[in-house]
Amino acid sequence: MIMTKKDRQHVRAMDRRTFIQAGSTLTLGTFLLPTHLLGSGGTASPAPAGNCLPTTDDILGPFYLAGSPMTTLVAGLNEPGDRLFISGTVLSSDCLTPVPGASIEVWQANDAAVYDTSPAFNLRATMYSTANGQYAFETIMPGPYLNGNQFRPSHIHFRVNKPGFPELITQLYFEGDPYIAQDPWASQPDATLRIIPLNPLGGGQQEGVFDIVLDGFVGIKPNRFGTDGDLLPVHPNPMQERCSIHFNVFRSARAGIHILDLNGREVVTLVEEVKGQGRYTTQWDGRSASGTPMAGGTYLCQLTLDGKAVKTQRIMLR
Repeated sequence: MIMTKKDRQHVRAMDRRTFIQAGSTLTLGTFLLPTHLLGSGGTASPAPAGNCLPTTDDILGPFYLAGSPMTTLVAGLNEPGDRLFISGTVLSSDCLTPVPGASIEVWQANDAAVYDTSPAFNLRATMYSTANGQYAFETIMPGPYLNGNQFRPSHIHFRVNKPGFPELITQLYFEGDPYIAQDPWASQPDATLRIIPLNPLGGGQQEGVFDIVLDGFVGIKPNRFGTDGDLLPVHPNPMQERCSIHFNVFRSARAGIHILDLNGREVVTLVEEVKGQGRYTTQWDGRSASGTPMAGGTYLCQLTLDGKAVKTQRIMLR
């Protein structure tokens, strides 16, 4: 029997699926990736030490749930969407030394760009890197969702922990996504190494490699975006009659949205109440707390959580 190219691609994808499903039942140290998942030679290909950069952080997002199940099959086989196989190696800061036993939590939106926050933990998983620092999982391509006035690119969230290394909270993006350039996080210059190419396998299946390089500093290294909440870009800005202010709350807290002048004096408080985890929107009409129209100029929009300033952005009022 002569196999066509399509047949070979299908078998290759099934090999990956068999491996990944089996890996979810294996213990650390016995979970070894077959050579066809690692490229030529059957070994990982870390970046040269001279070009070594730790994987950069990204926002936690409002949809994280602790306690996801231990599995490498992130998306069940009946989950709608194009199948996606992700594999890689967790490395120390020299980009050469594998990091075994790293806890890797992943979560994502479904094909319709919706996060499931039910106790079912759909499209959420936890796994550990092997004795060789390797990991792999099967999922589906997440859909891009509307965030404020623009779409977020397709992405998968990662939370990586290993004693002796700072926690890494980050996101994985994909080459060719039309929403990356306008996204406040994916467009960051240091997110480049987290935008990976995908190799088509045929039949609506793709694979990609994402190596994770942990920072070598021992101790706590705060995520630059914070893990409590985030203030998204104000729109429109500059504003005339009204602007929309979108903000995320990552844990239940007393959230405040305050408009300040450049001297830090409060102009008006738009929000001051306990908010559960989620995404929220409020608006400012350019007036003070007394209803007086403010003069044109630069103002500050500040998000606070439990009285602590989390993030501040400038607003231009015409």
